[in-house]
Amino acid sequence: MNQFTKNQRKLLAYLIFTGVLLMAICLIAALTLGVIALVRPDAPAEDPPSQEEPDTPPANEPDTPTGKPGDDTPMSPRVLGPTADAGMSYIDDMIFVGESTTAHFRRSGALTGGTLTKQVWSNELNTMMLDLTILQKPIIYPETGTEMTIPTAVALHKPKYIVLSFGVNGLSGFGKNENLYKTAYGKLISAIHEASPDTVVLLQTVYPLSACADGAADKNAIIRRLNGLLPDIAQTYDAYVVDTASAITDADGYLPDSMHNGDGMHLKNEVYVELVKYLRTHAYIK
Repeated sequence: MNQFTKNQRKLLAYLIFTGVLLMAICLIAALTLGVIALVRPDAPAEDPPSQEEPDTPPANEPDTPTGKPGDDTPMSPRVLGPTADAGMSYIDDMIFVGESTTAHFRRSGALTGGTLTKQVWSNELNTMMLDLTILQKPIIYPETGTEMTIPTAVALHKPKYIVLSFGVNGLSGFGKNENLYKTAYGKLISAIHEASPDTVVLLQTVYPLSACADGAADKNAIIRRLNGLLPDIAQTYDAYVVDTASAITDADGYLPDSMHNGDGMHLKNEVYVELVKYLRTHAYIK
């Protein structure tokens, strides 16, 4: 009984000693951490992971519009813009085919050869009209004075450039059916390319009418619509548009009274000189 009590006492003493020792160790550890905290109060226990985002390529910039000589309008690269003066030799390589306003190029004397120039092709009455039968319509071929179709004359002459101008004759019909204008023009341009593959086809914009012309406002509205079709026609059939109409159109969209011969449509001779200047300074650049 006394022996058991003695062992209990030893165990109790050991437990007390161990407890005191553990308490001392914990106290020392707490004091040590406290000192460290006092020395580095703002230091984080561990650096946070980097928040820097990985490198990414910059977004693509919008494409910069590019062009080539002759591109002065976003409407279409088929519309010839301002160029250096190509000179009269450039005009001398042209053949002009169209309605009465084109036929009067001869009368104006603005082309080399004056009123005897052979650069203007038209029918006997100078009243050609664009329609689906255009390939069968005869012109007077100036080299021989005989009648033949436009494709036949092109195959014989093989002009470097051929300038076409159609739209006023048959205007009301084109206003009701724009596809007729596009189809007929396409047939003519395609036939020219077939007859002379190296010939460059230039489409003149349709000239406006003067305010004094009968129904000018409505007719000029149709003319603007037809001119708006020309870039697409040129793109489709491999031609180019030369906006000569802009050289003789006033701020209100009419042909100035000073430029016509009194009927509100046909041009004075001196106006053709200005049209030649426009062609020379809006030249086709290969």
